[in-house]
Amino acid sequence: MESSLNIDKQIQWFKHGITEGYINYYNYNEFKNIRVISYGTFGRVYQATWNSSNTIVALKSFENNNFVMIEIINEIKLLHKVCSHTNIIKFFG
Repeated sequence: MESSLNIDKQIQWFKHGITEGYINYYNYNEFKNIRVISYGTFGRVYQATWNSSNTIVALKSFENNNFVMIEIINEIKLLHKVCSHTNIIKFFG
């Protein structure tokens, strides 16, 4: 039961981040030339071109389960902590 509460709390944090704007949300139609470049433990990684800036980015697609959701949220929190370091991959949303 406690594990379920922690998952719910993490998901609420994630949704709140999108609502409040500190986690950006993008639709897939904002990208072109999308192609699979890798398969990871939790899903697929794609290379795409971001339409608005013509920048090549990596898109991650995840399985929808509670364990994966916790891992995604942990990764996002870590990336937010170190986002100003030049050697860290940038998290756009």
